[in-house]
Amino acid sequence: MAIHTFHSEKTREDLWSGIAEDTSTQKDWAKHWTFDKCKCIATWSGQDDDFFFCHWLADTEEDIHNAIKENGLDQFVFTACYEAHNYIDTACLSDERAFQIKKTAEA
Repeated sequence: MAIHTFHSEKTREDLWSGIAEDTSTQKDWAKHWTFDKCKCIATWSGQDDDFFFCHWLADTEEDIHNAIKENGLDQFVFTACYEAHNYIDTACLSDERAFQIKKTAEA
């Protein structure tokens, strides 16, 4: 999971003004954020918010940062990545256990 925050109010305004002119489709967006080593599969954002969020499939955090840089998003935002060990989406529920917990070593 990547959490993005803008460098400044100006970079937020600049990003959203560019997006306002962008007529690409959601399918176009998905292709644009698919790379050899990672893929952004979802995003959540609001125009007036300080943060926005992206769900990535990647082997390393570095792969995500490289993809963000390749698309120029690093010119607008700082990004922190966090590995999510559990994912539940009500659009695709299964009978699998809800939370997969790693076993810890016994003392």
